[in-house]
Amino acid sequence: MSVKKTIRPEQVSKREQVQGLLRGVRLDIDGYKQLHALLVRQRDLMKRRDNAGLALHNDEQTKLCELLMERAKKRSVTLVALGFSGNSKGMEDLIARLPQASQKQVLLLWKNLVKLVKESQQFNEQNGKLLVSQQEVINSLLNKQPESQNDYGHAR
Repeated sequence: MSVKKTIRPEQVSKREQVQGLLRGVRLDIDGYKQLHALLVRQRDLMKRRDNAGLALHNDEQTKLCELLMERAKKRSVTLVALGFSGNSKGMEDLIARLPQASQKQVLLLWKNLVKLVKESQQFNEQNGKLLVSQQEVINSLLNKQPESQNDYGHAR
């Protein structure tokens, strides 16, 4: 029987923590590219009203979002362990303290991730608006009352 040992950020050297942060940023860039593709697919499924496809798709998309959120949480904890705030400002402060040779490359990576996150949020909002408009159309069709209800020509 194997016991999984959890390594807390304070048990790892600062250099290893920073390297882990950078690996996480690279993984998140790939993850947000995947999310963008999933959001495009979700929109297509919504437009086609493919409910079965959406059910399968949304499960996959939710798992990816949970993974991305877990990585962001881990990044936040690591930043705090390194003495920075656990947010975007903390990451920017960390980057500013990196050796000059690394700063530019890491800053480009970070800005790329932030851009992808914002784009994904905007795309998700657009999908949400599409869903709301579809629901409004369905509700209006289902709740539409005929102007007059007649039974065989006799008004009620």
